[in-house]
Formats: sequence, structure tokens, C-alpha cells
Amino acid sequence: MSLQDREGSGPSTDVPVVNEAMLASFYDAQIERLLTFLARRIGRDDAEDVASRIFEEFFAWWPGHAEHPQPVAVLYRVAQCRLVDHYRRSTVTSDAEGRIFKAVLTAAASGSRDFEIVELRLDIQQGLAELPERQRQALYLKYLAELSVQECADVLGVGFDSMKKILKLALKALRESPCMDAYRTTAAAKEVHR
Repeated sequence: MSLQDREGSGPSTDVPVVNEAMLASFYDAQIERLLTFLARRIGRDDAEDVASRIFEEFFAWWPGHAEHPQPVAVLYRVAQCRLVDHYRRSTVTSDAEGRIFKAVLTAAASGSRDFEIVELRLDIQQGLAELPERQRQALYLKYLAELSVQECADVLGVGFDSMKKILKLALKALRESPCMDAYRTTAAAKEVHR
């Protein structure tokens, strides 16, 4: 039974009339573009799951806002929110910490033996845990998801300049974290021997 069928069958007037053909048309027009948008960020398999949640949320919102002038903009705002949720739920692997560290302290990773790399990754993980949530998310988006600064800004819902500032502060805080003291000393010693 559709929402339209329910409206005609009883006195309830609180259920809005939904033009299902229009929603189907909207879905058909937007699904491939949305999947492409998501797949670039999280891969095709995850993109399909996330897209279904996005459309569920959008279609639940739509009946009360059918006159909204920019439904596609709303769809992508929902998509950005679901991407943030997806990144938050994703587990960060040791490879991700390695890539973040490479971006932060490239000199310290060169020439390390296996045990030193494991220790280094544990230190990075501890340093990341000490960062504020937004800074940690920014680093994950930039270096784990490999998004551009503009894409990171879009996902977190901030401006481009604000995103650059968040990333700069996050990298600075990670570099200056007490758990990174040993690596700063090593980098400084290499500078002296040149």
C-alpha cells in the first residue's frame, strides 16, 4: 500500500501526498552521479550501501519539503553527512597511520627497521588519539581517504580556508605531541650531521 492509497482510505490528513513517480524519476536521474561521487571517495562496493541510506533519508525528508527549490543540493548535503558517518565507522589500519606519519614526519621513517616502524605507528596512533575529533577527522579524510582539501571541507561542512587551518593545526599538534619527542630529536640529529 502506497502513501497515496492510505490517504484515500481514511480520515488521516497528517500523511503528506507523495508523488512516487516523481521520486522514482528523481532517483533515476541522480543515482549514477551520486554513486560516482561516493565511489571516488570510498570505493564502489561501499558507495552502493551508503547511497541506499542516503536515498532512504532523502525520501523520508522529501514529503514535508516537496516545494524545496534545490532538492539535489539537499541530496548531496545528506551524502556529505553519510560520508562523515562512514569515515567515523571505518577502522583505521596501521597502514593509514603510516601514511599519515609519512605526511607529517617523512624524514623519521627513512631507514627504519620493522620493530621501529611498529613502534612508530603506535606512537602515531597515540598522537592521533590526543587530537580533537575534528582535527583527527581532517587528517583521516586528507591522508587516509586521500581527498583534496576542498573535498575534505565539503565533507566536514566548513569553508576551504577553515579546512586548511584545521589541517595545519592538526599536523602541528601531531608533530608537537609528547609521543613524537623521540622523532624530533632523531630529525634534529640528522640535520646536525649534514
